[in-house]
Amino acid sequence: MTKSIGVVETRGLAISIQIADAMLKAAEIRLLRQETIDLALVTITIEGDVEAIREAIAIGTRIAKAANQWVASTTILRPDDTLTALVEEIAIKP
Repeated sequence: MTKSIGVVETRGLAISIQIADAMLKAAEIRLLRQETIDLALVTITIEGDVEAIREAIAIGTRIAKAANQWVASTTILRPDDTLTALVEEIAIKP
């Protein structure tokens, strides 16, 4: 498996929970972190293989845009080990 990282940022906690659930059900991914940035922005970070991440991010983005709550999405394919370590460190912070 070639590990990749995906991020979806939304406005609102409720929609972010719905998105995380849909992504986890649709693809073989792992939820690294769902973090509230401020009162409005929520970032969902996932990891998995390249195709699973692409599928999950596409689904998450589609749901967020349909609810008019999408802020940003990105996929990092085969991240450098240093970036992976940084993301994992961020994921375990309270």
